[in-house]
Amino acid sequence: MAPDEFQQAWQAQASRTRVTIDADLLRQEVQRDQQDFRTKIFYRDLGEVGVALMLIPIWITLGVMTESTWSWYLTVPVLVWMAGFMLVYRRRHQQAPSEPDEPLLSCVQRSITEVDDQIWLLRNVFWWYLLPPSVSILIFFAHTSWSARSGRELYALIFFLLLAGSLLAMYYWLYSLNQRAVRLQLEPRRQELLTLLASLQDETTGNGAQDQIALPGLPFTDQKLRMPTTSPVRIIIGVFVLLFIIMLLVVYLLSTNLHFLSAKNYPRISPFAAVRWQESQPEVKVKDEWYQLVSLNGISASEIVDFSKQIYDDKWQKRFEEDLVELLTRMGHPPEDKVTLVVQPLTSPARQTLKDVPMTYANRRAIREAAQQRESSNP
Repeated sequence: MAPDEFQQAWQAQASRTRVTIDADLLRQEVQRDQQDFRTKIFYRDLGEVGVALMLIPIWITLGVMTESTWSWYLTVPVLVWMAGFMLVYRRRHQQAPSEPDEPLLSCVQRSITEVDDQIWLLRNVFWWYLLPPSVSILIFFAHTSWSARSGRELYALIFFLLLAGSLLAMYYWLYSLNQRAVRLQLEPRRQELLTLLASLQDETTGNGAQDQIALPGLPFTDQKLRMPTTSPVRIIIGVFVLLFIIMLLVVYLLSTNLHFLSAKNYPRISPFAAVRWQESQPEVKVKDEWYQLVSLNGISASEIVDFSKQIYDDKWQKRFEEDLVELLTRMGHPPEDKVTLVVQPLTSPARQTLKDVPMTYANRRAIREAAQQRESSNP
């Protein structure tokens, strides 16, 4: 017999090979594998839901600390959506636990349904998991870049494109990981279960609870049925670390535009209820009346303005208005809770000295809110 004919005969014989296996042992193996799969999926979903819910108060706290614009808070409902979607999906697709004496055929069918649910979840991960946060974060990036442009629109556009490119690259990597898991883990698992299901349906030995089942081409010889398990603790830690790194990256990018890192140790208070400008001359509002500022605690307004220009470049007006305590401290004149102002009324040339003017958080908050309104009305 020629080698080719021998090979063909061997393959034909192999295709008719039937492996006989105890049905009870096979059912136990399938149930153990099913339980391992459920445990892994449960801890994965628990980690994702837990991290999303934990990030909600953290996200709000960071927004308050950094005095972020409204676009920062768009991610909060996104986190609620991600956690809620996973909880609802698990509830709607939850399978009943296997009974010890359950027919093998029903057990395999339930395993196939569970795998199909996970395949759908990962194949559509872009729509329910990646797209919502990418939209909210891109809106925040665009808003922040545009608000910080200071007349340099090209630089703002380049900055936004760099941020958006980094975000999209990271999300593409996450999407690829999920599709790789479908291709290398879930699809082979599904095919093996379908093979087992077809073999069982071809048999005529009943439910196989105590019989011997002959299964042709049984796909267990290379031990692929059992999905490689990962420690639940590692899954939770991995998800948490990934989201924590994302959060740190966003906060770092936020800090470069909103200037909160350098000012975080200084009280955010001001003696002025509002500030406006006549070129480089500040006009301040104190007790519902507008004045031209001459000096603060003996430091001339022009000296304060010149120092702010030297240190903060094109942000000098913003720093004078919103970070006066930091500005004066860096000049070597840290203010107390009350200051002395020398001012000139706008309707009179006579100067006035206002003593013990309180520095309050409410004043500074009003100045900040007015600046945000100007930024939103003049994009």
